[in-house]
Amino acid sequence: MKITLTTAQAVSLAKGIAPAISKDKYHLQSVQIITTENYATFTATDGYRLHRITVPQTDSNGGDTFTVLGSELCATLLATVKAIGKGDRDIVIDYDLDGVVEITDGRRIEFITETDIEFPACAAILDAGGDTESGACYDTVYLAEIVTAAGHISGKAKKNNYGDEQLVKIENIHPSKPMHVTAQSVITGMQFHGVLMPRRAS
Repeated sequence: MKITLTTAQAVSLAKGIAPAISKDKYHLQSVQIITTENYATFTATDGYRLHRITVPQTDSNGGDTFTVLGSELCATLLATVKAIGKGDRDIVIDYDLDGVVEITDGRRIEFITETDIEFPACAAILDAGGDTESGACYDTVYLAEIVTAAGHISGKAKKNNYGDEQLVKIENIHPSKPMHVTAQSVITGMQFHGVLMPRRAS
């Protein structure tokens, strides 16, 4: 079983998912990966924010769900891209290997830990509809990071070769409901969906 990424997808994925990986809560340090026949989704949450990145796939059997340590995933993807340099090689995430996940570019192989941590149920939060209301307050750092993470997926805010603008969409601004941030890229085919909980003003 495998997931295939281009180097551009790998960099966008690592930078886009990293901010939502908890640095202190062990049960929230993992990234959940779900595969289907057409895409793979990577989801992370630290309890205050939630990032989900969707990457299109063409050769996946699909139907699998597993978790890996998020810090290892991001570090290994970025190290693999750096090792490839300007080469034109895909990065393959090979799983279903008895507790480990292999990441390879065809020349070097790295292993990361597949965890048995039960990932929080996030579907209801991600699928919630939106309404907009003024007056919501958000953590300054988290707000900047979620928009930046979405930007890693969408690319620069200008028209690309397809004539489409690479933009980040912010919706559901409400003082007591999660804010949703979405972005997508027609170049890499990737999609970003982030959720950030509001904070009470002191």
